[in-house]
Amino acid sequence: MNVILLFNIAGFVTSVLCGDDGLCQTESCNNKMTTPLFNNQNAPLVAMIDLSKADEHVKEYINRAIETKMTNLVKTKLEDVFKSLKLEEDVKLYVDEVKQNVTLNITDDIKRIIDEVLQGKQMKPAFFVTLKTNQNLGRNAVLKFTNVVTNIGSGYDVNTGIFRAPKTGVYEFSANFISNGNNWLEINLMKNEHLIARGHCAKTQGVAGTLQVILELLKNDTIYLKHPRDSGSIYGADYSMFSGHML
Repeated sequence: MNVILLFNIAGFVTSVLCGDDGLCQTESCNNKMTTPLFNNQNAPLVAMIDLSKADEHVKEYINRAIETKMTNLVKTKLEDVFKSLKLEEDVKLYVDEVKQNVTLNITDDIKRIIDEVLQGKQMKPAFFVTLKTNQNLGRNAVLKFTNVVTNIGSGYDVNTGIFRAPKTGVYEFSANFISNGNNWLEINLMKNEHLIARGHCAKTQGVAGTLQVILELLKNDTIYLKHPRDSGSIYGADYSMFSGHML
């Protein structure tokens, strides 16, 4: 005769079979495992453990155990490594150094950007020159304005009368000139030896002429005023002038 006693141990349904043969005799034994608890000649006991939820519990238990073990292991090993290499002090020094370098770099970058902005605003090429004395001109003579009022970027050469663009960009140029004596006065504005615009004064003393252009220049392009006639004369005393600036 067999007697089954049921127990709930740690989430497992456990049954104890009291009988003389220790064998499971029902269909529900498919998910059960039998194991002897102790032997007795008169009443052998057999423990039957329900394994239907065994996988879930076992996995959970193993995962917790591994996680705890690995966490403790990693912490212990890292502490040992830090102690052996003195990383804590080195890392602190490194972070402080990085912070200082970042601050210096940011300061330098800000200063550089401000300098570039100021230079861009204050140093756009520009010039303004006038003629102090009268000049007699021959064919293809370049007008040389000797009185330099403004020459930002040093683009205008007082010795040659030629403006050389310090930067690529769009420029505006203008010229005002007065005829001197009973001579025709014709002025051509030139770009790299190419004629851009013409202006002239009638054959009468004190007649004014003007030129004004807007040009796109590359760096080192040249601009100047040239007299194409065989003879002519331009009046000085700051009445005749030449100017240009980058827009």
